[in-house]
Amino acid sequence: MRIFRSITIFFLLFVGVVSFAQDSLRLEKVVVVSRHGLRAPLEKYYQTLDSLTPKGDIWNLWSKQGVKGSELTLKGSALENLFGGYFRMWFNSLGFHLQDQEVYFGASSKQRTIATARSFAAGIFPLKIVPVHFKQDENGGYGPLDENYLPLFYDKDLEKGMVFDTVAFKDTARCELREIKEKNKPSYKFLEDVLQYSQSPRAKAKKSSHFNRDVDVRLDFYDKSKGRLEPSMIGDLNVANRASDALILMYYEAPDSLKANFKRDFSFDDMCRLASIKDQYDAILFSAPIIAVNISHCMLENVYSEMKCNWHRFSFLCSHDSMIHALLSALRVEDYELENTIEGKTPIGVKVLLEKWVNPTTCEQYIKARLLYQSTKQVQEMQVLDLKNPPQACELSFTGLEKAENGMYRYDDFMNHIEKTLEAYKATAQGQHPWK
Repeated sequence: MRIFRSITIFFLLFVGVVSFAQDSLRLEKVVVVSRHGLRAPLEKYYQTLDSLTPKGDIWNLWSKQGVKGSELTLKGSALENLFGGYFRMWFNSLGFHLQDQEVYFGASSKQRTIATARSFAAGIFPLKIVPVHFKQDENGGYGPLDENYLPLFYDKDLEKGMVFDTVAFKDTARCELREIKEKNKPSYKFLEDVLQYSQSPRAKAKKSSHFNRDVDVRLDFYDKSKGRLEPSMIGDLNVANRASDALILMYYEAPDSLKANFKRDFSFDDMCRLASIKDQYDAILFSAPIIAVNISHCMLENVYSEMKCNWHRFSFLCSHDSMIHALLSALRVEDYELENTIEGKTPIGVKVLLEKWVNPTTCEQYIKARLLYQSTKQVQEMQVLDLKNPPQACELSFTGLEKAENGMYRYDDFMNHIEKTLEAYKATAQGQHPWK
């Protein structure tokens, strides 16, 4: 009993010291890498979705709302505005005030990412018109592929005399992919039951009432006719992922419509089972170390630049779940579990936060890295976020990095970690595993 009391007192003292150490710090800078908010399913997949169920028009929720495929919905825009409003309250509570020139917003050149950035900006800065920077075509519109925000295979910016060895790269990537595919074997049974897949046009055409389990990944670098490409899936996991994604989005957007169209109640656990297919799809495509380091290289350069930048104190870079998955894998984030969300790794609208904190007395600098996201309930109910009802948070840890006594990372250590990841790109160019 006496030993237990001593341990308890020690623990409380330790927590108190850490809390005091963090309370004495001042927030200096925040860099956010965000997934876009709630969107309609990708337009190019509608025909596939129609072929997966006996009745194809059950996917018509978004067209009834006048929302085009792959675009941010009105609800998605409102949710991002609420997220931005939370940041405004959080910053005000810390006395973290920003001037116009201290803010930067950038986005992938897609409607859903640009609209997400604009909606978030309107929430955090309601009295300002904040420009969102994105790659434009010759007419000033959006749409061009941007390797700074998309997980595109990259084979440039090598040292003089170095040549990117695509054959060696692909050989190593396939070795890593074999191991990842062995760990990620999705179960399609529940999805097939929900879709009534055995009665679908696709099942009848394929003469099979089940999705097949063959999975392969296409590794395509630059092609003049297609431009730069990202990893792509070959096999029925690709098709099942489209259905998983659409069901998730419908559950967020209008759960009553999901229930009516599929004639069944969906519990939280049911949706977790369906969402696990999408999680495993992303893990196979974007988490192999050699692939992750390569396709996230340009985004990581942007993050590093914004972290070093002396004039931007708040940066918001809006991308996609694929990029966030690759970025976290490249930085060797240790495995984590997210609470109160059906998506296990990169929920809709998730934000990767890199916060720079400074001790005003000693000038020591620290980094806190975490994920912020709205819970499934907060998304469905469009709950107002504030300091009493904040978004969900998950602190991140990194392999090869040791935390300081206050639970954060020393700034120099963290920046060196990013530098090593950027340098590892050269190893991938020669087909080497990035951490050997």
